[in-house]
Amino acid sequence: MGKRLIRIRATELLNQWNTETATRLKNAEVNVVFTDGRTVHGRLLGVQGSELSVRDNIGHSHTVQIHTVDEVILDEKAPF
Repeated sequence: MGKRLIRIRATELLNQWNTETATRLKNAEVNVVFTDGRTVHGRLLGVQGSELSVRDNIGHSHTVQIHTVDEVILDEKAPF
């Protein structure tokens, strides 16, 4: 099985966050890329309003404004 990168733009998180998306992405291992180029690697805890919550691999929780995020990248197992 291979992997593929899924890139989710910040505007998509704001506009298309629903129960199905939440179930799929909750606790997923992600890279959060900020508009200034910084990256946080960790597990997505959730999206509430205009905020994104991530727990990094050290165990620190980060709550950031979605307008400071460029994209969220996650690996997904490909069906092939």
